[in-house]
Amino acid sequence: MTNIKFADDNGDIRITGDIPSSWEEMTAKQVQFVFREYGRCLSGEISPMMLSLEIIYNFLGLGRTPSEGAAKSSKICQNLYILCEQTLGFLFIKGDSDGMPRLSFNSVMNPLPAVRSGIARTLLTGPASLLQDLTFGEFRHASAALNAFFKSGDVSDLDECIAFLYRRRAMKPNRAGRCVKPYTQTGIKADIALAAGIEDWQKNLIMMWFSACIGYLQSGKLTLNGEEVDLSKLFAGDGSGKGPSFTWNDILVQMARENTIGNMDRVDEEPLFSILSIMWTNHKEAMKYESAKKPAKS
Repeated sequence: MTNIKFADDNGDIRITGDIPSSWEEMTAKQVQFVFREYGRCLSGEISPMMLSLEIIYNFLGLGRTPSEGAAKSSKICQNLYILCEQTLGFLFIKGDSDGMPRLSFNSVMNPLPAVRSGIARTLLTGPASLLQDLTFGEFRHASAALNAFFKSGDVSDLDECIAFLYRRRAMKPNRAGRCVKPYTQTGIKADIALAAGIEDWQKNLIMMWFSACIGYLQSGKLTLNGEEVDLSKLFAGDGSGKGPSFTWNDILVQMARENTIGNMDRVDEEPLFSILSIMWTNHKEAMKYESAKKPAKS
């Protein structure tokens, strides 16, 4: 956090407060505010300068920002804009040639635990931070849909991704511990229609958050069953630099073939982190086997 004490021309302190220094230091409401205002900036409703002022006013609890004309003429607002440049850099990455800033969100903490969709305002429940209560099937389908969205740019693919992540509530928890209705081949179309009714800024936030989680799960470290797991070793690929040498579908088929848990439907019902734990155990056994082979060859 950056502590701010803002004085007027007479030296009297008028504004004090703390400004986050990273996405992790922001509250869920602050993250939501940034994405909502960023959506207004993308639509041309406010300028990038006003976006920064809106954010700094929100962080400092100053209420509503003045109009853009007042912001350009007001001495206080000009000083606040300088403050924006000094403290809000972590929120953005360098913009494209159009000068539009791009959000740098990379936190695995879920700032949007639930959303409401459509006229009926149906409540949809999202996963916990770092997807800790997601089933393997939900993760597998959502990842495939997100990859399709990145390739096609078709929002319907993003809606499909969100449909597996944000689901209607249920009384009974699934195997991952989340109280949501399971997806079915016949019901997924209705789920996608609900996801389509989510606001655009929320879709953008979900997309960036889920992407950050996938990135961490393929390169970070976790503690599973009391043991630190280096996930990057599971996704080292084949040395070509083109990513993992297998897909999530490959993992599904392999585990079903080996009957580690059960058939493919049963594997999909298993918590994602349980699958990662099994993958880590298999990786260690493979490393032991390789180590044992080397002295034998010698």
